Amino acid sequence: MKVIIAGGGTAGHVLPALEVANEIKKRFGKADILFIGSKGGADEKLVPAENYQIKYLLKANFPRKLNLDSLTFIPRFSAAIVKSLFLLRSATLAVGFGGYVATPVYIAARILGIPIAIHESNSVPGLANRVGRKWAKVVAVFNPIKNWNDQHVIGFPMRSSIVEAAKLNGEALILAKVSARKELGLQSEGKVLLVMGGSLGSQKINDAVIAITTHLNIENISILHLIGVGNAKAIDSAGYRQIPYLAKMELAYLAADFIIARAGAGTCAEIEAMGLPAVFIPLSIGNGEQVVNAEKLVTSGSAKILLNSNCTSDNLLSVVLEINESFTEFSKNAVANKSTKLSAATDFVDLIAEKILHSHKGEF
Repeated sequence: MKVIIAGGGTAGHVLPALEVANEIKKRFGKADILFIGSKGGADEKLVPAENYQIKYLLKANFPRKLNLDSLTFIPRFSAAIVKSLFLLRSATLAVGFGGYVATPVYIAARILGIPIAIHESNSVPGLANRVGRKWAKVVAVFNPIKNWNDQHVIGFPMRSSIVEAAKLNGEALILAKVSARKELGLQSEGKVLLVMGGSLGSQKINDAVIAITTHLNIENISILHLIGVGNAKAIDSAGYRQIPYLAKMELAYLAADFIIARAGAGTCAEIEAMGLPAVFIPLSIGNGEQVVNAEKLVTSGSAKILLNSNCTSDNLLSVVLEINESFTEFSKNAVANKSTKLSAATDFVDLIAEKILHSHKGEF
């Protein structure tokens, strides 16, 4: 069985794709899995690190304005389709997670008559999955999407280490929190505020957080700052811990009491699963999906939104202190609305097996 997986560019596409690939490999041991990705994207490092093969297409994201890239889009997109047709030969299945890499793969699969399964993570679907959905035999989503009558709401395929952390409660959770803080070199007393601006970090968030560090420390709030590779800054404070990149994200979530973050689908899914209050600073990208992703948690009473354009140190301090002053209420709401959909990768492969492969576990 040859399985093609597409959805490169950002970690938000690649990480769930890897979890599903792992589940396919576990379920169907003889499966030959090939990723199709993009040079310079997160998949270029993450996929080979998990020992999967990857082939690359020319970057051909749909132009949003007239410039040099838009003038060369048609030949680049055509070349991506042609290469996808070659790579998909004899494939049993094409699985897509959106992103500009997925569109030519969906088109090639349609031409070759190869069944398609898609997973949409964002509350506002991107163009690739809007195209792929028209031909897909399995349509899985993180959250319900308006007017997608054929959808299966399964949650977000999270890293297994975070799923296991999300399942902890009671004394086991307390002990895990103590252990995580010790391993990360954080103070054991007081609250810990986890700050992350994506795998590369965010200069705007970094500057605002560093400017309010002293004030937060006075409030007995320590900071765990995932500042991004190449963004290190010298800060002299016992209540501030700076890390460029952290692979074991479950430690950061276990150590934290609340969070400042962007609002990508994966980040929102992990924060919801861990039951932590958050300040979301969504990027104004794509279809505005990050704002919509965050609004679900704001509505549940566990989060606040600070628009990127308003992300100054004063505004950030104000919203962080607002959550801190009403922490019991925000935390209670976050725990009450913890996601219970923690088996998305398994559920997605179940749907693929049933609706495309017509098999049960391990039979194909």
